[in-house]
Amino acid sequence: MMQTRCVLIVEDNFDHAQTLCLFLGMKGHRLQHAPTGPLAIEMARRVRPDVVLLDIGLPGLDGFEVARELRREHGDAVRIIAVSAYGSDTDRQQSLEAGCELHLVKPADPRFIESLLG
Repeated sequence: MMQTRCVLIVEDNFDHAQTLCLFLGMKGHRLQHAPTGPLAIEMARRVRPDVVLLDIGLPGLDGFEVARELRREHGDAVRIIAVSAYGSDTDRQQSLEAGCELHLVKPADPRFIESLLG
């Protein structure tokens, strides 16, 4: 059985966030949702997530800025996975440089995302 994780979903699209929350919640993960970059940083300080599923196109601060700040504050204690509609080679490279371990392009299969949480 897979270990449950504290997952912070950083997503401004309510439907996408809700889909991930429903699916990952059914798998037993503890979930938090932040619809903006600044709120994501604040919530990460409070809940210390194991994994952050991070959209790139966000209001307030974009996902690249959020990833850099999370990596600066939490180091390797958090896994950061970009889940974005932005899928160019440049976007993928910027995600990695900002501190994301992986860059998935929407729509990403929730089962695949869940497999990455282990």
